Amino acid sequence: MSKIPIAPKKDPEMLQYMEKKLGGGKVLSQKQFLDHDRKVLRYYCDFNDRPFIITYFLADDTIEVLEVHSQNDGYDSFTKLLARRKLPGNSEVKQPGQAFIGDNYLTCDEIFADSVVDVFGHQLRILGVDEYTQKYYITKYGRTFPLGGHYPPLPRETKPISVPPHTNLMGGEKDSLGYLKRLVPQRPKIDEFKALDNDKKILRFTARFNTRVPEDFDRRFIISFYLSDDTISIYEPLQKNSGIVHGKFLERSQYKNVDKLPAIITPTDMPLGGDVKINGYSFHILSADEYTGNYLTQYYV
Repeated sequence: MSKIPIAPKKDPEMLQYMEKKLGGGKVLSQKQFLDHDRKVLRYYCDFNDRPFIITYFLADDTIEVLEVHSQNDGYDSFTKLLARRKLPGNSEVKQPGQAFIGDNYLTCDEIFADSVVDVFGHQLRILGVDEYTQKYYITKYGRTFPLGGHYPPLPRETKPISVPPHTNLMGGEKDSLGYLKRLVPQRPKIDEFKALDNDKKILRFTARFNTRVPEDFDRRFIISFYLSDDTISIYEPLQKNSGIVHGKFLERSQYKNVDKLPAIITPTDMPLGGDVKINGYSFHILSADEYTGNYLTQYYV
């Protein structure tokens, strides 16, 4: 039985030697770029309790240092501590006549776990690396780097929004609630179908005060309920020799049912012969007009 031939394993160093012997091959810098293009090593570092990320580009041995920001960390949002470039091994400024920065630049084989990388005076302590960097060091140098590094702080606990009670002094309750969601509130949306179907449909009730005060006992009021937007207005008609100025008693608006908060007052809360509290006033419903009676009989009985 014939054996299947196995292709010999290629020796990269021998292959490079043969290419150069035949007049070919690549320049070392070009070979490094072609072999390691888009391959980067990432180190998670710490400096003065501030997180940084060192990105090492294997294609040309350049380094980029990024500062990691979190929400409300109190620091200016500069993204780069160091733009992409080669990092010299010694960045001290020499006096005239002394040695200057030479060609000794930092390479990845000079970086160790729990070591410090000097970036122009910033001592960045390595906390960990990503998964690709860990495998790269194990395969090529036999070193082990811990995974991970710094983690963003936990967000602050959100508190429920407390809605202040509406005073009915300006606008409606929906207008006031708009300030809780937007700095410049938008106009509240209305139920257009309800407004069109119930346009100019008004329920009118006759009422009096629930009081023992003699001056207020004979006062009468007309409560108007607008079906288009569930608003209420109260008008006090003229009574001769009462000593009270007639006219508008309560501005048209939606009013809360104090017994069923946060619900608003509806026609079911104003039964004939019953009581209703509107804006702090207690009224006793005496009667209703013919249209109101037919409407209540048709929809609520």
